[in-house]
Amino acid sequence: MAGESGGYAAPNDLGALRAVLDAHPGAAILAGGQSLLPSLRGRAPPLFVDIGRIAALKAIEVEGKRARVGAGVTLAALARHPTVAGGFADAIGYVGNVTIRNRATVGGCLAWADPRGELPLVLLALGGTVVTDRREVAMEDFVTGPSCTVLEPGEVILAATFESGRKLAFEELLVRNSTGRAVVAAACERVGEAMRYTVSGLVDRPVRSAPMADDPDAWLGDLMQQFPVLADASSPAYRRRVLHALALRARERA
Repeated sequence: MAGESGGYAAPNDLGALRAVLDAHPGAAILAGGQSLLPSLRGRAPPLFVDIGRIAALKAIEVEGKRARVGAGVTLAALARHPTVAGGFADAIGYVGNVTIRNRATVGGCLAWADPRGELPLVLLALGGTVVTDRREVAMEDFVTGPSCTVLEPGEVILAATFESGRKLAFEELLVRNSTGRAVVAAACERVGEAMRYTVSGLVDRPVRSAPMADDPDAWLGDLMQQFPVLADASSPAYRRRVLHALALRARERA
């Protein structure tokens, strides 16, 4: 890798992690590395901080109807969990390939905040919360744009929390010949007699609707007025049509 690097650290617990980050401003947290390493493009941070040895970040806990998934839990482990997989299982099946799912982590996916990412969409659909070492942030407030979040320098994602056992129907269209690259995705949840939709790939972040009885097409049009529309090889009008079709397909399975 080009440039000078301060090296590598692998703390064993959260206290040691905090000490390392405080001593090395600008250090890069390394979990699965699926998004971080390609994004560096040859640049080296002052220090790579590997969080893979911190057991507290790999725990999945369920208390009543509330689930807490550690930031170091891989997508494959989350999809296999008998209690909390729920709406995540279908969505995670679209992520990359088996190798990527075995490496990519919950915390990494949230920090990267891909506007087409499956995990941020599902966590938003479930009304989830991102837990850091400083605060708790509702998922609807966490992402501010493409690969942009409210995380401050040195702030660490510890876990995601959400209500387990809820049923989501998930649909996604992938770029042809890509390794899990989404064009658009939609999730639908039945709320009484109404439906709630969560979508990604049209505007600069995943967005969730209020429960609605009507066709979601008008709502999709409103989103294009409220948020910056993502630049893409396919036109916004095309992506809106595809999202509409996926949302209706998801509604049939919800």
